[in-house]
Amino acid sequence: MNKIFKWTVFIAVFVLAVFFILVVILQFYPRNKNYFGGQTYNELKLATSTMDLSASPKVATTSENAIKIIKPPGRTPTAGQAKPKPISYAAPPVVVKEVSPKSFEELINSSIIQLYCGYFNNENATFSDISRGTGVIINEKGEILTNRHIIYDENMKKARPDCFVLKSPFPNEKSQNPKIYYTVEIISYPAIEKFGDSFSKDKYYNDFAILKIISKINSESKINLLLGFDYATTADYSVLSPYGGSPAGGENNNKFNFLPIDWNYQPKDGDTLITLGYGVDATHNANKITSTIGKLSGNIDIDGSLKPQILLVESNATAGFSGGALINPQSKGLVGLISWITSGDEAGKYTVAIFRDFLRSLMLQDLNFELK
Repeated sequence: MNKIFKWTVFIAVFVLAVFFILVVILQFYPRNKNYFGGQTYNELKLATSTMDLSASPKVATTSENAIKIIKPPGRTPTAGQAKPKPISYAAPPVVVKEVSPKSFEELINSSIIQLYCGYFNNENATFSDISRGTGVIINEKGEILTNRHIIYDENMKKARPDCFVLKSPFPNEKSQNPKIYYTVEIISYPAIEKFGDSFSKDKYYNDFAILKIISKINSESKINLLLGFDYATTADYSVLSPYGGSPAGGENNNKFNFLPIDWNYQPKDGDTLITLGYGVDATHNANKITSTIGKLSGNIDIDGSLKPQILLVESNATAGFSGGALINPQSKGLVGLISWITSGDEAGKYTVAIFRDFLRSLMLQDLNFELK
């Protein structure tokens, strides 16, 4: 009887000990193995949708280039290995000011656009090697901030010459398709790709370009037949431009609504931010602006300055967000340019964006363009 009692006590103590150990492990072991610990990785995917309408004008496919960010435990990252770190730069506190008296919906509806770039031949009615992404109108001149990889053809080693601006309403409660608004020209993009040991050995981080709205679509253009979308109406144009091109507008016809930049925001780990872009849905269509809310999780320090440079935001962005906006919800202002989404065990877990100050510095160096 005593032997049975002793074995019963022993088993009970053993079970309790195992339970206690499991609790401790679960308490301290990181739940997100994509971000800490083990020999795991996230894949940074260029969030651009590409399609070829010359063969099938209404069927879109998605093609993505991947960057693997390896995070080995207990080692300093080497070339091609990026290890996101908490933001350690402590900026002085600032008073939050809204960048515009307009509502958030009005700002987004009048400044976030969709880009289709490729090789357009109106005579033969073909539009080939198309790259589809997002852009942000950043000033009243109609200049658009987007990603280099949207407008640049890596196979041909040159920029895609024909780009078009499309837009759907935001919010888009009736799931309306985008309409075709303008032709745009490429103003500038980095001629030399920049790489960093702390980022990736085979993908560049100066992923930005400036485009400019040139004109409305010519009525004889066949681009609507190729894309399968309608042209914008006069009422549609008034959303992007105060006068919409009407005769009463005069010189104001060349002025556009835009998304102001928040120059006061200083990022901190855990900040809530908004990502916006023409994200691809389950059917591979990207017909409306998608907004997601996420928390700032870390920073990839390119030059060792310890200042915010490449931000990682926990959000469910999808392909098509390339060239989209990272927004501070408190000010409603632009604070970063989205370039990639990450995938791995948790697809779309992180949205990767070039922070405002780093972007301004790079654009001044590479393009002699001052972001204002």
